[in-house]
Amino acid sequence: MEETTDKQHSEEHLGPAREYWWNDDYLELLAQRLHLPYLNTLVDIGCGKGMMGFKFSKYLPAGATVYGVDYEPGYIEEARQRAQSLYQHNHINYVFKTGNATDIPLPDATADLTLCQTLLIHVKNPQRVIEEMIRVTKPGGWVLALEPNNLVPNLMFDKYGETDFDVESTLDVLEIKLRIEKGKKQLGEGFNSLGDVIPDLYLKAGLINTKVWISDKALSIIPPYNTEEKMLRVEQMLQWIESDAMGYDYQDNLNYYMAGGGTKDKFDAYWQKLLYNKITLKQKLQKGEYVSAGGSLIYIVAGQKPR
Repeated sequence: MEETTDKQHSEEHLGPAREYWWNDDYLELLAQRLHLPYLNTLVDIGCGKGMMGFKFSKYLPAGATVYGVDYEPGYIEEARQRAQSLYQHNHINYVFKTGNATDIPLPDATADLTLCQTLLIHVKNPQRVIEEMIRVTKPGGWVLALEPNNLVPNLMFDKYGETDFDVESTLDVLEIKLRIEKGKKQLGEGFNSLGDVIPDLYLKAGLINTKVWISDKALSIIPPYNTEEKMLRVEQMLQWIESDAMGYDYQDNLNYYMAGGGTKDKFDAYWQKLLYNKITLKQKLQKGEYVSAGGSLIYIVAGQKPR
């Protein structure tokens, strides 16, 4: 399966907290930069439950069409239901299809804009996916990738006391994280920090006039947890902790680490510290004491298909 090698990963991310990944005024700015009010057809690859298509559709003209493609039939069905129940009166045509990112079930030159969000970091061959996105884009149209560097947060701090850090211990953790990321790629499951190199992939694919921006959204959690956004984010983190998701799965991380050149003994020593930190994090979240600025690095990269 090329579109995503880990069904559970997408399930972990497609909860209600995902609706707060973007600031609305920033999406409005992107809509202006991408000339969405003048486009007739938008295609979202790896659309999940249709979130980005729905968010961008508010800036499209009446009568425009939004296509969403995802490998998971269940997500496609949920997207169709949302389109019917929540968006049936906004004069946009929504069409959701089950399909693979390397074989998009749409004709050549369908879209004025073809986009993906956190898809390319999970595929074995991102170049192939980009080429397929180009195929379904009209000459003169745009290919848009919203992809992160997920290594960056490993050098971010949550509390002032953490700034009195031990350099050697910090480097040990970074070595673990780098090997996990390297190993994931070695196993053909994608590169979690691919956002940095999207412009290079675009050049190789023949796209022109590439533009790069960065999301202004911080996924912060700062007490008191008194907004829907904060409460959903805390709930999501607790679910990840309880279910051993999002970095808390021992076997997956061990497999990645060893594929990246690490040894089991060193990984197990790291894992014991992680389990302690996991318990501490859970307690702080439940007591409303956890604080994080929520910094991240998400690129928005747009490239134009030659006419």
